[in-house]
Amino acid sequence: MSLERRLLKMFSAISVLGLAALTTAACGSPGIAAQVNDGMITICHATDRATNPYDQITIDFNELNAHADHKNDLIPAPAGGCPNVVKPGKNVGKITICHATGSATNPYNEITMHFNGLRGHSNHKDDIIPAPERGCPSVTVTPAIITATPAVTATPTMTTTPASPTPGNADQKITICHATGSSKNPYVMITISINGLNGHGNHPRDIIPAPAGGCPTK
Repeated sequence: MSLERRLLKMFSAISVLGLAALTTAACGSPGIAAQVNDGMITICHATDRATNPYDQITIDFNELNAHADHKNDLIPAPAGGCPNVVKPGKNVGKITICHATGSATNPYNEITMHFNGLRGHSNHKDDIIPAPERGCPSVTVTPAIITATPAVTATPTMTTTPASPTPGNADQKITICHATGSSKNPYVMITISINGLNGHGNHPRDIIPAPAGGCPTK
């Protein structure tokens, strides 16, 4: 092999390694990749059968609340697929997501919510649902696949004008009522950084800040 071809081969290998390192650094930790938010989630539904303890199924966010009382379900399904043995009591009826804020410096808020509140995020295409095991990325991650997202509509019963953050208060927190799109549980109360409030500017049904008496139930 000529010297020129050897140098070219070495340069190609170094370029590949450099690209992999940059990808890892950008995502914050190895293995983090944006998951397309298409309003669907894959879970391991417990079957109570010894030979086949789980059925791996993909369901709509609106259907997830029906599994809140299934204590042996695995939600979400593990990356490697459903296990061959039961892992009891793992389902607590809540899920953690990375809610896209629209902020370059704080692109995601990590939120843990009841299944019933997840349906309000069906049309948030930039959300990462569920959150990666190692936490939300520190930079915005672009999904590699684009799919159609089911439309979720709801008629709000109460709205208010979003408050404008005060300059210089980026590190302070604010409590808001985030609209879920559910008639039974129309709002989820969450406390987030004012710096991440930009992500809720396009959510006209959100109540910002939350009322003193708490979020409305109708």
